[in-house]
Parts: sequence; C-alpha cells; structure tokens
Amino acid sequence: MTSWNAFYERTETRAPSPLLSCAMDHVRGLQPRHAIDLGCGSGNEAWQLIQGGWQVLAIDKEPEAIARTIRKCSMAEARRLTAEVADFEHLAHFPSSALIHAGLALPFCRPNRFPNLWCQIRNALVPGGVFVGHFFGLRHGWGSEELMSFHSVDDIRRLSEGFEIVLLRESELSMVIDSGAVNWHRINVIVRKPHQ
Repeated sequence: MTSWNAFYERTETRAPSPLLSCAMDHVRGLQPRHAIDLGCGSGNEAWQLIQGGWQVLAIDKEPEAIARTIRKCSMAEARRLTAEVADFEHLAHFPSSALIHAGLALPFCRPNRFPNLWCQIRNALVPGGVFVGHFFGLRHGWGSEELMSFHSVDDIRRLSEGFEIVLLRESELSMVIDSGAVNWHRINVIVRKPHQ
C-alpha cells in the first residue's frame, strides 16, 4: 500500500471524476443540494461538487486531506464546504444528503465496521438520493489485508437491495503505484434510493 501524502500529491490535479459527474446528473433536480464526501483525500471530488452548486460535508481522518480540501476552495467556495477530521467508520450518523460520494474510501473501512457504515449511508440518503463510489473486488491485490473491505458484484447487489442500481461496472487491471504493481480490481457503483 502507499502513503497518503504520496497519494494526495499524485491525485492533486486529477481531472473531474466522470463517475461523480454521472451521479450528479441523476440528482440534478433534487433539493436541498447537500452532499457528503467520505474520505475526501486531496479534495478533488468535494471541489467538483462545490463547483456544481452543492453544499458539501467533506470527511477524512487525515488532517492533511482536510487541509488540502480547504486550500482547494476560494473564499466564496469555502462557504459551501464543511470539512471535518474524523474517522467516518466511527461516526454515529450522517446528515440527510441527496448525494453521498465515497471514492476509494469504502475499501479502507474495517470489515467489522462496514455493515454499520453502509446502513448509515443508506439511512442518510433522502428519497431519490444517490450513493456513488468504488468498492474493491475480491481479486484486488490487497485482498489479504485483514483490516480492509472487499466485495463481489453479488455482495454489492445484496447491499443495494431496495435501491435502484443506476451503474455497476467491474474492472480489473494491473496498476503501478508507489509500492509497485498491484492487481486493481474495482467495482464502480451508483445506486439511487427510491422516491417515496
């Protein structure tokens, strides 16, 4: 695995996330425009949401991630950002939100904490709201890491029961990162809570 600072440096100027853009399109008319960015990292997706007119709660347990996220915003944009240093897997609840983004955050949730975290995500979404994020698949190169969470496509379908699966896309490739080559088995997900 890699150090977080190296990850932040590498991703600092990354282009806007197409997956997040797609999710934002699916909640375009939903109000209020409150979003959560779990594991905000270098702040790219929080900033993308703010640029799209969202009020964003950015959460990361690394103070450097929060500092980078805040620095990314202008003074006017910062009024739409609440940034919190916290370990999201230990938070008691999330505020009601139309969109919850967890880029590469969910795999770093401990397996014994994951069911509670996922329940909180589901409960925090308003009717019509979407979750967007990435899961690591069972064949991921870090699959032996006991403190990380890995899921199959069938697992994700079960987790999404009662929600509309807008997108479920699996990919697998060899990726070179700071620590060397790793099999990168990722599942991109957008699910929508039904309108009541």
